[in-house]
Amino acid sequence: MDPTSVLLVLVAIVAAATAAGLVIRARRGRVSAVSDGRRDARLAVPGADLTLVQLSSPVCSACGVMRRVTEEIEAADAALGRRELDVTEHPDLARDHAVMSTPTILLVDAAGAVRSRIIGAAKPADVRAAIADARAAAAVAA
Repeated sequence: MDPTSVLLVLVAIVAAATAAGLVIRARRGRVSAVSDGRRDARLAVPGADLTLVQLSSPVCSACGVMRRVTEEIEAADAALGRRELDVTEHPDLARDHAVMSTPTILLVDAAGAVRSRIIGAAKPADVRAAIADARAAAAVAA
């Protein structure tokens, strides 16, 4: 191969890797609404209208960040519950809820229905917006 061809191949590989990295990064920390109708009573904290369920792992660097975010949000909201579960200790939950990376936060209503899913580290404002959206949807449904 001539040097120009090698250079073009290397540039194409770097561009493809950069594009893939940007796509993966853009998808992290995003909130997605969930409405599959499934309920999992193991997740809801009794007495809470919504529960933030953080699925973490021992090697997760972003889990500590999201732990602090969810603890602060829970402390400011008396109707909100929070629990953190290690996916290595609860592989059934990870499988049942298609958890592919940590942290994954499930926003669960009192009946155990998952209303939103947050994958990766999210901004506190995004978590609060997901909570507000879930409460607004519950009010409309009632």
